[in-house]
Amino acid sequence: MLNATIIGQYFLSKNPELTDIQIQKLVYYAYSWYMVKNKGEKLFEESPQAWIHGPVFRTLFDSMKDYKRFSKTDEIEKIEKNITDFLDVIYEIYGKYSGNELERMTHSELPWIKARIGLKPYEFSQNTILDEDIMKCYG
Repeated sequence: MLNATIIGQYFLSKNPELTDIQIQKLVYYAYSWYMVKNKGEKLFEESPQAWIHGPVFRTLFDSMKDYKRFSKTDEIEKIEKNITDFLDVIYEIYGKYSGNELERMTHSELPWIKARIGLKPYEFSQNTILDEDIMKCYG
């Protein structure tokens, strides 16, 4: 079963130089565009949270703390080809951007902005980014 960590590991396997922020944002865009492309069907069940530096999947954040374990990519071999083809397109579009550029992009988009209404720019938040806002923004 797919989850944010496996998708993050897939992107890391494409480029071992990716930063944590780049991986988080690539996974976010994969999650978002997959849902739009598949009319609401989710790539995996966890929803992103609206953290200070943009959308974050908590389980992915936690798993990236142990880089040695995170960088082992045995699980990605189990990802179906149609999913890897989709992820390759996401990487081709967004993989060229730095973490700061991806952060600025997500900060300018409705889902993250709406989830952070009422918060100061550097105020901690675990507010969920709503799927309906993702569908509205990217659909």
